[in-house]
Amino acid sequence: MKTQRIGITWQLTDVHGWGIFGLNVALQLARHGPVPPLIISQPYFVGITPRINRLLGPYLKEQPGMLKRIEAQTGTAVVNEALMLHSLGNAFLHSPVSEKVRGHTNIGFIFFENGTIDDRALARARNYDKIIAGSSWNRDFIKNLGFESTSFISQGVDLERFQPREKVGHFPDRFVVFSGGKLELRKGQDIVLAAFKRFHERHPEALLLTNWHNVWPETFANLTRSPYIDSLPAADANGNISLQKWSEANGLPTGAHIDVGPIPNSKIPEIIAEADVALFPNRCEGGTNLVAMETMASGIPCILSANTGHLDIIGDDNCYRLERQTDVPADMEPSGVWKESDVEEIVETLEQVYQNREEAKKRANAGVAFMQNLSWERQTKALIEDLSVFL
Repeated sequence: MKTQRIGITWQLTDVHGWGIFGLNVALQLARHGPVPPLIISQPYFVGITPRINRLLGPYLKEQPGMLKRIEAQTGTAVVNEALMLHSLGNAFLHSPVSEKVRGHTNIGFIFFENGTIDDRALARARNYDKIIAGSSWNRDFIKNLGFESTSFISQGVDLERFQPREKVGHFPDRFVVFSGGKLELRKGQDIVLAAFKRFHERHPEALLLTNWHNVWPETFANLTRSPYIDSLPAADANGNISLQKWSEANGLPTGAHIDVGPIPNSKIPEIIAEADVALFPNRCEGGTNLVAMETMASGIPCILSANTGHLDIIGDDNCYRLERQTDVPADMEPSGVWKESDVEEIVETLEQVYQNREEAKKRANAGVAFMQNLSWERQTKALIEDLSVFL
């Protein structure tokens, strides 16, 4: 085996999607191999756990020295013993770290939400030995452009952490609607507010519980294009935003919305457990929506927009599908791949869950069963198998 390490170029973290993805791949490599991880970028943990320390401790300790050696070199450093995984986004753009380090083999892992892919973007793609896509939609889109060296590997779920559990009862006598994902136009939080406002008028005891924190205001500035909201969240001098004040400014009554703020992924299960239903009317997902997967694995009935990456986790009655998907206006997303969920259909679906808890429970149980095949252990094995020709 020529490969002694599998390098992960992007930042590991316990807070947001890419970082959680990389963290779980690293943990599984540390536990099961076939070779250990090589952590390139400096990690960021809000709440580092004993498990992370135990499994990744030696690799975290070597990371600063590895990065110093890479940065000290002139030009691009080549780590000959490593297969290197690189994070790619829209138009196959990579992070600055990928300019500094390469392996004997270089694999791009891509999640993109913009269909504008020109010849320059395809030229960037050809700098990689293979592109792995985070959804079948991304994979098929790439193949249709004539790039054949691509496959689809889904993200996984930490099934030890995300599983059905009893409510603690933080919100007695409330019907709790959960919504997760960092605040931005693509994720559709503005649609959630519009639909929940109507639902709350019917059911004043309803509570919107969210995990929408976003420390990068520039990434949610495009919410001004939404037809549903009148303002953006205001940030204080430290970059903190008050999402409750924002939702009140856009029509929700005081006390109808609670956002949990920046909390580590390890704390999310106890938040999700308080929900009666979860709502994800996302306009586009380049991947399979990790938050939705974790919520489904936790036994919460989920309402999902039937578009893009969501289609990989929508099965037979394992959730509620939002079928009314229309094209978004060109000034919202010009490449034409985003889809708009219908607010009235969302309200109707929330009402279905509210009125028929038994049916909701059946769908939630089907969702739990569906996610048993998508553990991080299983998906990392699938990734290694997909890469076996290069190892």
